[in-house]
Amino acid sequence: MRYLIQGVFLVTAFTTFGQNSLVAIFDRGSEEFKAVLADPRYEVQVIYGQVSGDAIIHHTIGVDSSRYFYPASSVKMLTAIAAVQRLNEMGWPLSTQIQLDSTDIHPRFLTHDQLFDGPITVEHLIKKIFTYSDNQAYNVLFGWLGREYIAGVFEEVGLPVRITHQLGESAFAFPPEANANSQVVKLINPKTSAELSLQSAPQKVRWAGDVTEQVKGVGYLRRGTVVDEPFDFSGKNFAPLTSLLGAMERIQYPEAFSPEERFKLTDTLRKELIEIMDLYPSDMPPPIDSLADNYVKFFLYGDQDQAEIPDYLHIHNKVGWAYGYLTDVAYIQDERAGVSFFLAATIHVNANQIYNDGVYEYKEVGLPFLAELGRLIHSYEIGQ
Repeated sequence: MRYLIQGVFLVTAFTTFGQNSLVAIFDRGSEEFKAVLADPRYEVQVIYGQVSGDAIIHHTIGVDSSRYFYPASSVKMLTAIAAVQRLNEMGWPLSTQIQLDSTDIHPRFLTHDQLFDGPITVEHLIKKIFTYSDNQAYNVLFGWLGREYIAGVFEEVGLPVRITHQLGESAFAFPPEANANSQVVKLINPKTSAELSLQSAPQKVRWAGDVTEQVKGVGYLRRGTVVDEPFDFSGKNFAPLTSLLGAMERIQYPEAFSPEERFKLTDTLRKELIEIMDLYPSDMPPPIDSLADNYVKFFLYGDQDQAEIPDYLHIHNKVGWAYGYLTDVAYIQDERAGVSFFLAATIHVNANQIYNDGVYEYKEVGLPFLAELGRLIHSYEIGQ
């Protein structure tokens, strides 16, 4: 069969070359899996990162950092990392409280967290992002930090990303001016009682790279009506798969990167972020605690409605799903087998080529593919 582009690449000088194992691994997959992998309609990209000491050896199929895919909620991981770095720069804790004031541009006033029944804190927002991918949590951090700062955090460590907008149920949920300006915010340090008030400020889009295939499909739904023209993603968020995985790797394995390529985080804050990534919905207050362990775990378990993940298996990840794109970026550690690895993938499942209509082949094609991908790599790692 014909496979997509395959290769091995380096992210840092500390990473070493290795034999590309993906073709041999994927030959063990089901016929359905191999058919999806070989079909260009699905725009599959895969990066498998083998951990070898302080190095990460990358094997890739289909990866093209200039080819557009919609990252959806996977960018929430980037905003969470940026928020932790901003707190580190300030010398403030994760328990820092956030209050949003209402303005004409941002008509929302938020001071109370209903889920935790208390003040809104950066820590709780990040927990919401990783345990069940809460949109509002991302939007609050976006409103505080602004898109220019968020993108700058990753640009400084060699990970280009294009952050342009908040996330909602619809492609047209927020007017452009709401994304182009940060929000009026008050921060409160619970340890010192210090307060910091921030005014709204204009935010540029930081992106200098080339992006291809940003105009897609044959139509899109707007206000209940199908518009018969391709959907333009050029104003949407974008993060190459290499940047998303690179961000996860810098959190989990900073020693694999030069000091200039690392985030500006204390080891304590970095480990606190990792501890949050290790949480499940069951660790959250009701009603979130009723969600299954695999609610936002596409690799290994995405094709199961309800799955209980064993205690020895840790999946630190962030998924995204929207417009027919499914993405997962993960660090997976199997304590019983004594192995760990990185895995990132994206797939596009939109057979009718209409965007924003909610008609996508997630359950039929996308989730089964990503789940099997995770199982294939995990089985390879543990020597089965």
